[in-house]
Amino acid sequence: MRFLMRPAPKVVAAMFIVVAGLARAQSADALAEFEVASVKPNNTDERMDYGVRGDRLFGRNMPAIGWIEIAYKFRELQIVGPAWISQEKFDIEAKAGNSGREMRPMLQSLLADRFKLTVHRETRESPVYSLVVGRGGIKMKPSKDQTPWSGDFPNGTPHGQPTSGASPTVLAPGRFAGEAVPMSMFVTLLADQVGRPIVNRTGLTGRYDIDLRFAPGDTDTSPQLDTAVSSVFTAIHEQLGMRLEPAKAPVEVLVIDHIQRPSAN
Repeated sequence: MRFLMRPAPKVVAAMFIVVAGLARAQSADALAEFEVASVKPNNTDERMDYGVRGDRLFGRNMPAIGWIEIAYKFRELQIVGPAWISQEKFDIEAKAGNSGREMRPMLQSLLADRFKLTVHRETRESPVYSLVVGRGGIKMKPSKDQTPWSGDFPNGTPHGQPTSGASPTVLAPGRFAGEAVPMSMFVTLLADQVGRPIVNRTGLTGRYDIDLRFAPGDTDTSPQLDTAVSSVFTAIHEQLGMRLEPAKAPVEVLVIDHIQRPSAN
């Protein structure tokens, strides 16, 4: 599955290809450090760009929280830290020295060195949404491609590389469309839209052809499905045959103990 990304206010919905390139085999004796790396603040309005090519990692105009998401496989919704990490942006270019190394531990080392980042994980009881099948049953079409999903997802959320055989997926304000979309991917993209983690309680595990259209930016935390005609909550119910129900559940979070603006190159 390839992604056709369009500019959107959230960083997290644009991370998949980056992390896909990070998940590579690593030899046991490989040091978790980049051979060379550059970190620079970016105060421009240029378009965010990012990727992995061979043994090189690059990103421009990426908020600090975006780099933390990639390094630790946590979504923005699961990261607890100071406000500036979502506001201040940085360019990072790094060379691993060996295309067979896994880059995520090296990115963790780079953040620890330049941002003095220290973190810990904990589980908190948090507001979530339960995704359930509506009374009339699902309205999505199961895809012909039911290849098992092999994406590298943190805590049930996608930061990985889709398997082959799926059509392009459109991610744009107010639109999600694609064929052979794994439910785990859809649930995470939906969480980014509604501002809460989502627990998949539909019992659906396969791939589906989805074309969901909704009012962009709608994050009503008390959805009224019979009146909020243009909301994402109503769109899911009417177009896909599922419902989002407010609930609470244990959620693993990444707590930032310390972080500072990076040292000069």
